[in-house]
Amino acid sequence: MKRGINLGFVDTIYEEEEYMDHSSSFSSSSSSISPSPQPRINLSSYSMELESRVLKWSLVNNSKPDVLVHVGGTSFHLHKAPLSSRSGYLKRHLTNVNELTLSPPLNITAETFSLVTALCYGSHLELTPFNVVSLRVAAELLLMTGAGRNDVRDNLRNLTESYLRRVVFVNVDYVKIALRSCLALLPESETTAFLVGRCVEALTEVGDGECVDEFLEQAVILPAGDFVVVSRAVQQRFPRHDLLYRVVDAYVKERDGEITEEEKVQICNSIDCDKLSPPLLIHAVQNPKMPLRFIVRAMLQEQLNTRHSIVTVAATSAGHRNGEITEAERDSSSSSVTLRSLLQRDTAARQNCRLRAAMDSTSSRIRSLEKELEEMKKLISKESGRITDSARSASFHCVHSSSNVNKMQRGSVSSLSTTFRRGGSSPPPPPRDRRERSLGKRLIKGLKNAFSSSSSKQEGKKDANTIEEIYDGLEDFVISEELQSHYIKSK
Repeated sequence: MKRGINLGFVDTIYEEEEYMDHSSSFSSSSSSISPSPQPRINLSSYSMELESRVLKWSLVNNSKPDVLVHVGGTSFHLHKAPLSSRSGYLKRHLTNVNELTLSPPLNITAETFSLVTALCYGSHLELTPFNVVSLRVAAELLLMTGAGRNDVRDNLRNLTESYLRRVVFVNVDYVKIALRSCLALLPESETTAFLVGRCVEALTEVGDGECVDEFLEQAVILPAGDFVVVSRAVQQRFPRHDLLYRVVDAYVKERDGEITEEEKVQICNSIDCDKLSPPLLIHAVQNPKMPLRFIVRAMLQEQLNTRHSIVTVAATSAGHRNGEITEAERDSSSSSVTLRSLLQRDTAARQNCRLRAAMDSTSSRIRSLEKELEEMKKLISKESGRITDSARSASFHCVHSSSNVNKMQRGSVSSLSTTFRRGGSSPPPPPRDRRERSLGKRLIKGLKNAFSSSSSKQEGKKDANTIEEIYDGLEDFVISEELQSHYIKSK
């Protein structure tokens, strides 16, 4: 009879060889993460211990296994009593049935269930960074909280929680292993025990920037639904959302075109723009990969931060001007002055905004006027140069005409008069009528002297001098007329 129980149990526990391959592949992939070789989880060793525990229970209680449990393709012949005493879930579902299948949403593998069952039969549980996450999740899913029992060994929740706090969360390499296990067990790892957020928080505390980058690489390959769970977990664990924004930004860029706009909005809703640092807030406003709703929220938050800064500066300045008030005055007037102070701050903020706009407009106008002034200066300089060149050309012609006149006048008094007049220091020439009357008198006088009766040589010489004087007067008149016309033209 004992042999039949033993063989029957061995047949059911080992009827699926595929799981052993899966377990070995899981152990090898997990060990590649660890900095040092970790003990490989071998299902056969736990099965042998579980087999001996089941056999011992059967002998002691003189009862055969009375329930068949299917987990992930593997079947277990077990007893109801030890399972029901340790697990509230199994107690509720095995009350009136002899066969049970643990299927989703229970995210429990055959390996994890074998460890849990061995614990139910009183076996010692060996915890490692590779299995603690799955056991912690199983404790919540199977309701193995140990309520009403005094032995801590029966409480799988306490065992796993203690191991996480004392061993895993204080070692950066163990945290990496646990975090990868959490991502593989989403969403149960977060919805049951909040392990994702706790692992990320521990990673930022004991790790460095490279650890965060490794987490980003692992997070971007998650499906959209699981990533929403991760983003919400990080949101609740950190007072600032800079890390969350980096994770979301990397995910959106990596999965651009693979996720819908609604999924983007759902992911970005986990980011609180009020908890972003100013540089990342500006980056969010200018990020074309983000959905429009999120960009608008970031813009509004940036404007709100700017307004808050202006109000703070205005309030500080007003406090310096008005002096400090005592604590008693502040306590007595706090309830009545609150609304007034808010209104004053709001008014100051509006005035500052208007002043800033006016200053910007004035600065723009000043720059425009400066440009116009430079253009006018260039135009005036160009026109002044042209006038100077024209004046120099006119002066050259005037000097040439004056030299010709001096040659023709043969050193007469009129030529000297012309030279002084051109220099600008002599008095202006007499009016034209005056010159004409003087010339007429001289002409009449000369004619009288010419036709008067005279017989001596002295009188003949006098006539000759008179004729010469008339000639000089005429010549002076002609030259004066020419110079006057030339002077008018040059003006």
